[in-house]
Formats: sequence, C-alpha cells, structure tokens
Amino acid sequence: MFSNFKERFISAIVPDLPPLPGTGERSGSSGGGHHNSHGGRSRFGGGQQMPDKFPYARPPFLQLLTPDELRASADHNVRPIIVPRDINLLPWGTGYAECVNSGKSEWNEDQGAFCRQVLSDPEHKHPDLPYTYFGIFDGHAGYGAALAASHQFHHILHEKLVDCLELLLPRDSESPAGGAEGGKLNPTFPHPIYFQRRVTKDELIVGALESAFFNMDSLIAQDSDRYRDAGGCTACVSLFIDGKMYVANAGDSRAVLCQRKATLKKNQKEQEAEAGIVPDPLEANCYPVPFSADHTPETERERLLNVARLKPHLMGNQYVAMEYAKRPHIKDMGQRILCRQGTMRGWTYKTLTRDDLCIPVVNGEGKRSRLLGTLGVTRGFGDHELLAINTGIQIKPFLTPHPDVRQRDLTQVVCIPDEDNRDGDYGVLVMATDGLWDVSENDAVARTVFQTLSKYPTEKHRYTMVAQELVARARGKINDSGHWRLADSKAAATVDDISVIVIPVGQYYKEHVEWTQNYKRDLEAKRRQAQANMAQEAVNVLNGVITEEAHVVEEEEEGEVVVHEVAKTTPKKSPQPKKSVEKLEKAPEPEEELAPSLERVQLEDTATASSETPAAEQEKDNESNRDATTPRQHQAKGRKGKGKH
Repeated sequence: MFSNFKERFISAIVPDLPPLPGTGERSGSSGGGHHNSHGGRSRFGGGQQMPDKFPYARPPFLQLLTPDELRASADHNVRPIIVPRDINLLPWGTGYAECVNSGKSEWNEDQGAFCRQVLSDPEHKHPDLPYTYFGIFDGHAGYGAALAASHQFHHILHEKLVDCLELLLPRDSESPAGGAEGGKLNPTFPHPIYFQRRVTKDELIVGALESAFFNMDSLIAQDSDRYRDAGGCTACVSLFIDGKMYVANAGDSRAVLCQRKATLKKNQKEQEAEAGIVPDPLEANCYPVPFSADHTPETERERLLNVARLKPHLMGNQYVAMEYAKRPHIKDMGQRILCRQGTMRGWTYKTLTRDDLCIPVVNGEGKRSRLLGTLGVTRGFGDHELLAINTGIQIKPFLTPHPDVRQRDLTQVVCIPDEDNRDGDYGVLVMATDGLWDVSENDAVARTVFQTLSKYPTEKHRYTMVAQELVARARGKINDSGHWRLADSKAAATVDDISVIVIPVGQYYKEHVEWTQNYKRDLEAKRRQAQANMAQEAVNVLNGVITEEAHVVEEEEEGEVVVHEVAKTTPKKSPQPKKSVEKLEKAPEPEEELAPSLERVQLEDTATASSETPAAEQEKDNESNRDATTPRQHQAKGRKGKGKH
C-alpha cells in the first residue's frame, strides 16, 4: 500500500506528465485518440471545441480529487495500481483496483461505478426494497462514453425499476390482493392475475436492465449535438436485488463467478493420501462460472453477416458479407475458393469474382478480429459517429447496446455453516475490463482469488487485496527494455487499461437475510396492529350498540314510569266511556264542548272506580268527588250559557 502512494507521489512531480483534459493546454495539443479518431468538431463552424459533458475524473470512491493525483494515476511509465483509500465506501468490503495503460491512450478510459438505492412504495402499503448496483465501463476512442455511463446509467436503471414498482415490491402472500392492508388495486397498473401471460419478477428485472442499456445509448446520441463526441464503451453491470444476482454485459468486458468446493474432511484426506493421491487443494476445488459472454466480431460473426446480407446498402459497395477460408487476391480471379455466406454454418466453393475482392464485413480471428476493419467490439454504448478506416462507412448500424443478461437465485444456494465456505458456496464475482482477460484465464483468476483470500482470512480489506493482486499479475513488471512482461513468464503483459471489481456475493446474501427477517418482523407487527385495530373497531361498534340499546331501554323505562304515575291517579276506564270517546272521535264537537265532555268521562270513570271500593271508602270518595266536580259543573254551565247568549 505504501509503495503505491510513494509511486504516485513521485510520478506527480515528474514534469513531462500530460495536462488534465479540458485545460487550455489540451485544446492546443493533439488530444489523444479520442478526438483525432472522430475528427474534433467545433461549435457553429468556428475553431472552438465543443465541451465535455462531464469533466474527466476517476471513480469517486477512489477519492482522487486533486489534479496532481489525477496526473499521477495516468503515469504510463510507472502504471501505479490505485485502490480506494477508504474501503468502507464500497459495500460488503468490495474490492476495487485499477491501473492505466502503457501508452495506448493518453488517459485511463475505464470507469467504475456503484450505487445503493431503495425502491419505496409511495402509499406505504409494502416494505421498501433495497438494491445494489455495480458497473464497469471500458471506453474506446475516448473516455466520454464511459464517463457518461458511470454518471447516468444508475439513474436510468432506477427509473426502469420504479416503472414496475408495484410488481417488484414484496407482498403479503396470505392476502389475495397483496399487502396486509391490501384490497385495492391500481387500475392503471393491473395485478399479474389480470395479465394474459404470466410475468415473473425475473423477467421484469431483466427487462429493466435491457431497456436501461438502450436508453443509455440513446442519451449519448442525443448529447452528440451539444457536447464533444464521447466515443464508445463496453458495459458490464451487476444488480443485487431481492436475494438474486443479475449480470448484464455488452462488449468484451467480463464477469466471472469464482467458486470453491468445500474442503475435504480429515478422514477423506487420509484415505486419498494412502492411495497416493495428493491433489492441490486450490487446483482441485476452485472453479470459475462465466456470467457473461464476450461480444466481439469473432463471436458475433453470424449476426453481423446476417445484418449485412439483409441490408446490403450499409456496406456501400465497399464490403462483402462473405467469409473466406483463405483471403482472396486478384491473382486468384476465376479460381474456385472455399467460402460461406451470411448465416451459413458449413462451407462451400464458388468462383472468385471482382466483387469478392472487397473487404469482408468481419475479418481476422480471435481478439484480432475487426468489424469493417476498424472496431474490435460489437456491443456497447456510443460510437454514433465512428467511421470505418479508409472507407468512411458508418459502423453504428452494425452495433447494438442489447446486453446479455444472466441471473442466479442466491436463496437456492446450499451453504453449510460448519464448513465455513461462504465465499466458495455463494462465490466471489470478479468484474473486469478486457485488460485483465487478455492475459488471464478464468481458471487462473479463480485460483488467484482464493489464494489471496486464504492469506488474509480475517482482514477487512481482503477483497481489495484480491483486486490489487489480479491487476498486478495482469500488468506484470517492466524490464530493462521498458516493456511490460508477466511475472510468471516472459510473455507480454497487457498494454490496455485494467479495472477490476471483486464482489463478495455471500456478504450480500447475509445482508439480504437480515433484511428479510426485519421485513417479516415488520409484517408481523403490521398484522398484529391490523388485528388490534379490527378488534378495537369491533369493541367500539359493540359499545355503540350497547349504548344505543341502553338508551332505548332507559326511554322505555321512563315511559313506563309515566304510565304508572298516571295509573296511580287515574282509575281504569269502563267500557262505557270508550264508546263515548269513539262517538267523540266520529262526531267531534266544537272546542268549547270538548272540555265538558272529557270532564264527564272522567267523572263517570271515577264513579265506576269508586263503586268497586268498600262501602266506607266509597262514601268518602263520593263526597270528595262531589266537592271536586261541583264547581267544574257550574263552570261548564256558565260557559254554555255564555255560548247561548
């Protein structure tokens, strides 16, 4: 670690280091391969160069903030290996390391990025769903496209995930409509039960990644009118969400999952030792699992030839959609030559004509294969203004940003805690640009990963040390002649930029398990709260019913009290007054006559009641009744008299 900082400090004071891009010195210099290869454009036809959309910088988690540190990282003579100063900036102790090329381009055109985000339900019906994204971008013909992707791709991806938010968020499986509070569905975004085809979460996430790649490429095309040509870049990203790992790749960067089998038990080791079998534990137990495919003219020859066959105007009479077993020459005119056309898998003979002397759409083999004799990758972002060498034919119609997406369900991984093999069972994902894979095989990378991890079993920076070791082996050492050679052989080391991300997948799954437990705990708490609320509502309703019934009973009891009081003062009515009352209802008299008639009824009822009492009491009652009714009768007669007059 100290030697790296020392090298950077020494290189920072070297006077012949290149100036930072965007400065006045750069506009007067050659500008490197970025602008020369595309022909630097000027705004409004003047001599002023169009600006970059983003100023040149290294990934933010490296914390190379000063111009001197940026210049030191681009020293082609020293090629320092740069690692993060603070390993806590990357989640799960993820490792990262990079180094610049040996003179291939002026600046390091690789970029790395990561982002941690949360998908939140605006209505708070479902718990938040966290996810983590890593990306690595290898620029060519400049650093602009890789820099733009590192700043913008995760925003585009987040928007795509938000679009299908309601289907990605975890739901309560016991609720028919989803969610503990469930019941209401969004009519503008129907539930999967209403789809004609079954759409899974995996397909939604894969679709979000694919559409994000296309949108990122379109955004770079839109910016070409306002900013300097960004060139192009490959893209390799990984997405960790909902206990699963998704890897999307477009280009020749690569992602490999390094795994290791569980260590043998002691008795099994003894048996193999007795049999004379002493295998190398790392050689026998480590194995890589590719999680991406390289997209080069060699691997996509069939697709490119098919595009050329279906759209011959794209070749401009300068190329031919043929593949020859031997490169044809003018001296071979009229002779038979072995070839195949378009998507043919087999070979056939044809007579060589002048048209066959055109350049093949795909020529070369392996890493030396080129599209239209110019570009070595066939998928990625940018390259909207890239023209073929010598012919000026536009290359973009043959390219595509469509990624190859692969996934792994980490919840299905069987990991026995007693074996202490979490990194081996879940694996360590190594994402790197082609600078690593040009000189390193997948098997060798897997062995290096676990060899380094075994040296640092408990250190927090162990994954950073793995990334640094991978970069160091691919970079090699400089010899007396000034050439970079691999340490374990005299073969040439890579001359390209190298960027490596080492992701401990097991650490993510551990975090996911904790999130799942918290989610279930919160869901159970919500269920209990909902049940308590329902019970409280039931109690409130019951109390309301009881209160209403009590109020009705109380009113009824008050009515009975009034009746009893009247019964005490009023004797029972005889059948005779009822008839008189009926007569009054049938033939009502004037208001003045109504009062005396009621008084007569009362007198008759009193007389009837008094007849049922004993003889002694009856006489007293009669006397009192007479005294009470006599003045009333006089008053009634007086009223009648007044009425007659």
